Amino acid sequence: MKETIIETGNPWPIANLWMTLYYLETGEKKKAKDTFDFVVKTAGKHSFLGEQVDNATLQPNWVLGLGWSHAMFIIVLEKLYS
Repeated sequence: MKETIIETGNPWPIANLWMTLYYLETGEKKKAKDTFDFVVKTAGKHSFLGEQVDNATLQPNWVLGLGWSHAMFIIVLEKLYS
């Protein structure tokens, strides 16, 4: 019997920001920039980050305007461009 893998769930901006920090720490600047750009691209109206990003629309999903995601965004922004 063939196994079917179903990918469900939505990406979390804060997890992508953690990955950006990881890539910066390991010297993988291009991966860091790509991961950070995904977060920027998926921010919603007024640049609010959602708890999750809808895979189908790449729009913020669930709770909007999370303090910890926005704080991490600022930390990553400073490290990425300093």
